[in-house]
Amino acid sequence: MVSNQLVGLVLFVFAAIVFYVFLFGIFWGAGYTPTRRRQLLVAASLLQLKEGDTVYDLGSGFGKAVIFFAEQYHASAVGIEIDPLRCFLTKWSVRRHGVSANVTIVRGNLLDADLRKSSKVFFFLTPLLMRKVQEKVAREMPEGGRVVSVDHRFPDWKPVESVQNVHLYVVPGPEEAPQITQARDLDNVPPNV
Repeated sequence: MVSNQLVGLVLFVFAAIVFYVFLFGIFWGAGYTPTRRRQLLVAASLLQLKEGDTVYDLGSGFGKAVIFFAEQYHASAVGIEIDPLRCFLTKWSVRRHGVSANVTIVRGNLLDADLRKSSKVFFFLTPLLMRKVQEKVAREMPEGGRVVSVDHRFPDWKPVESVQNVHLYVVPGPEEAPQITQARDLDNVPPNV
């Protein structure tokens, strides 16, 4: 017979995991919302992803996208994730899927990632981060770079194409870049970004 203490311990551990995954993630700047497979297929198509490409996943979470891109398209994928537990679990999952040679996971703030050499970027972030990411993309990515966002749009750019709530942006040249307006509500941006 199972003791009440053991049942209590198991329930506590389960509640702690649920709290960490779904609620504590907000501390890092985003909760947990997994990307659906069909959205990953659309994203890869919009990015024109092919073997040998390198794609960055900003806020890679548990690594579903980087593993998918490496397995399905034999692309190199770089995941940037600030949450140490998610980084650890992603690295474990990458090894388990046998794509370690094609996937790099970097623990760090996605706003500190160097995008100057990246021509393909993917993310599924909160609306609070979209302006900062838009400014970073405009400042760092090369002209013609392809950027795909799931669910949320850049505040000052119109997507080139949107399919199943997956939005493609192509980085404009300096002469055609839209004017980026100043962020109006910086009080609601998480402190770590």
